[in-house]
Parts: sequence; C-alpha cells; structure tokens
Amino acid sequence: MRKPLSPLQAFASDAQDAASRGAFLDHQLLPWLSIAQAADALSSAPRIRLRQDLTHIESLLPEYRGRRPTLTHDAQPAPTDSLDQLYERFRSAAEDMELAGCFELAFTTVSAVCRLAIDSGYAALALATVHLGRVARQMNDYDSAEQCYESVVERTIHERDGPLAARGYVGQALIHDMRGNRPAAQRLYQKALRSAVLGGGAYVHACQGLMTLAISDNRLADAMLFGWKLYDASEQDQETRAGALADLSVVALRAGFFEPARNGFVQVFQMRPSSRVMMVALGGAVRAAGRLHLAAEVHDLAQAIHGEIARGNQSHDAAQILMYLAEAYWLIGEHETAQSTLGRARELATTFRYHEYEFRADAMERAWAASPSLQPPVSDVRAPRTRSRASVRPSIARLTALR
Repeated sequence: MRKPLSPLQAFASDAQDAASRGAFLDHQLLPWLSIAQAADALSSAPRIRLRQDLTHIESLLPEYRGRRPTLTHDAQPAPTDSLDQLYERFRSAAEDMELAGCFELAFTTVSAVCRLAIDSGYAALALATVHLGRVARQMNDYDSAEQCYESVVERTIHERDGPLAARGYVGQALIHDMRGNRPAAQRLYQKALRSAVLGGGAYVHACQGLMTLAISDNRLADAMLFGWKLYDASEQDQETRAGALADLSVVALRAGFFEPARNGFVQVFQMRPSSRVMMVALGGAVRAAGRLHLAAEVHDLAQAIHGEIARGNQSHDAAQILMYLAEAYWLIGEHETAQSTLGRARELATTFRYHEYEFRADAMERAWAASPSLQPPVSDVRAPRTRSRASVRPSIARLTALR
C-alpha cells in the first residue's frame, strides 16, 4: 500500500501536475490544502480529545455541511454522529479534488479519514477504505486499490453486510476490467448485483459495469437491457442518467445506428455531466462523426477531447478516447494525424500497462497497413447489416424518441 504524501507535498505535486496539463486551479488548491491539513492533524489526535472538541469540529468544512459523498451505505440512513458526519464532509471535499484531477491531495485527505475512522464502527472505515481504493485506482496504483477493496470485502463479509460488501466487489471488478480480465470482472459485478440494495449506488455501478462488459463482448441486447434498467432507475440522478444515455448511445453506435447514436451523444453534452461521462460521450461522438464522414465535426470534437483529457487527468480513459479519435481521423482521410494520435494512445497504454489497448493499437496499425485508403480499420463498430440490429431495434426507437 502506498503511503500518503504530507499535505504540503500533495499540494506541490498536484499544483505542478495541474500546471503541466493547463488546468487553472489556483483558487481551489489553497482551500484544499487547508482541508487536507485539517484532516491530517485530526487523524493524529487522541479519540477522547476529538469528542471533547466536538463543538469546534462541527464548525469545520461549513461549505460541505449537509452534503454526502457518492460512496455511502445503501442500506443505512445518513449518519447522525458528529464524527461520522465529519468523515463524510472530508470525503465530499476529496471528491471535488478527484474531479479536478488532484489525486495526491484526495489520497492524503481520505487516508486521514481512514485513520480517523479506525476506532469507529466498521461501516465508516469500510466506506473510507473503498473511497481510498477509488482514488488509488485513478492514480493507476492498482495494487493499492486492490488491497483496499480486498480489505473491505473481508471485513464486511465478516460483519455479514452484503450491501457494503457490494461496494468492494464493484471495486475489485473494476480492477479486473482495467487489467483486461473480463470473466473475473463479470463474475464480481454479478456478485455485487446480488448483494446490493436494489437501485442503490452499488447496484447502479454493477449495472454500469455489466453493461460495459456486454458492450465489449458485443452482447448488444444485454447491454441495452442493463442500460435502460439503469436509465429508468436514475430519474432523480442526472449524472447517472447522463452516463446511462452515453452508454446506450455507444450500443447504438456498435450496432451500426450511427445517426441515432450521434443524436444521443449530443443530448449527453447538453446535460453537462462529469468528466468521466463526458469522455465516454466524446469518444462515441467522434466515432460516429468519423463513420458519417463529418470532417468538420471530427475536428471540433478533437478540440473538446484534448481539453477534457487535460481537465480530467484520467490516463486510462485518455488512451481509449485517443484511439477512437485516431480511428475517426483515418476514416476522414487524415492518415498522418491518425498515426500520430494512435502513437499518443499507445504511449499511455505502454506506460500504464493497459495491455488490451496495446493489442488494439497493434491491430489498428495492421489493418491500416493492409486496407485500401479510407476503408474502416479494425473496429468494434458493426457493419450496417447484422443480426445485432434486429435485437436492439426497439431500444433504438426509444433512444431516438428521447428529447
């Protein structure tokens, strides 16, 4: 398990990283440094002192009062204990750091919450540990993330807490998925789905994961089933709904319904989702534009893609979307730009050991070398006439009707 940096070291690292990718975070970094320092200082204080200083502690992080982090216990109400509420405030602040790509500050903050919660009930510590695993995963430290998720699963199974164990299963599935072990990811997502509260956060993430795997395996009818299930369960959650719509549009793209897919991605853009969902939508939209030979649209989307890559600081998503952009450039006849863009994707895949993306980049280059000019490269987008089209046509009609 990696050790967290001190708050000042984390601040310096994230500030340097933000500057290198052109992200302007000066007005946010100093408040986040103060939050990380507060969490770190409290984590070394005796428990009895924390209880004695509750009046002061309750005044901390007023801007996060009443806000809950995304990782919560789906089978339990919001905490009423002042310390448990404080843990959630710190983790909510860490989520803002994550969204800005400031992972060192987030890791330092959540590590402090783990130390704070070690004498609390198992649930508070398990949630903080799952959160720490998520931050580590985004930092490409998969070994540390896996240790976090395994720790959560072991403890929650001992406590016979299925809904909270589901959070750990989802994390483990994500690691397997990112390492290219889709059978193991499928098994763990299914395990999470069986353990989760219907409609809760872990249930949603399991549905998202199963839909993504179904898309990867070209089981388009299954992907649509999980996608609409997710969409219908997210009426009150705009971010989840945007993610479901983005994935449904990806399925339409895979089945050869390029125009309906393009329209779906445009709707996602209008919902202004998080960077993660925006990356999915941008990657799908540029592929649809390439297939429709809309050169000007490919160029516009390329600008948005490069901006989102810099803002999101997500190397795994960046490698994938750069491959999609390379494919689009090839389809509109800009072969040199396609090659250089694919080279950037390969560099990320090699650096962070995204083996599946390395194999896919190799396959694309072989296809480009062998195919006549402007013919589609190796792609998971299907030709217009396939059996997949018939199986998803009713769902495509619903997608087209959305406004």
